[in-house]
Amino acid sequence: MDIQHNNKFVNLEKKGMHMTENPSLFELLHEMDKVNGKMIIRWKKLFKVNIGISHILVLSYLKEHGPSRPSDIAKYLEFAPASLTHLSDKLIANHYCVRNASSKDRRITFLEITDEGLNVLKEATILGQDMKREYFKVLSDEDINHLLAIYTKLNDQ
Repeated sequence: MDIQHNNKFVNLEKKGMHMTENPSLFELLHEMDKVNGKMIIRWKKLFKVNIGISHILVLSYLKEHGPSRPSDIAKYLEFAPASLTHLSDKLIANHYCVRNASSKDRRITFLEITDEGLNVLKEATILGQDMKREYFKVLSDEDINHLLAIYTKLNDQ
């Protein structure tokens, strides 16, 4: 099967990929899983801090939005509240964020990123930019924008 890429046709069979004209759901999911899995494995090998991508997303949210209620973070990131509790407990244990009670209602707590958390986030961001540049170098900027649009469209269903 030949596909056009940057005005060149690439034969996928010659690259060792079996492609069909009408791939099944399972073939699509398998290819997406392989790409995601390879990126996550590479990330874990290169990023020496013992936190995952979900933790980085929480830190990024806190940097952008400031002190936030865990329920607001979970809703924004589409995480289950229990998952966010687990993620925030690890971030707090590593001193990347702190939990503070509201001065108006002590039943309400907020998570806030620490200076250490900002440093880890900065390190992760730099590594993420380098990885993106390396991993996606086979794609044009237009391809990357199409890929993001496709994933966004699928997630918005």
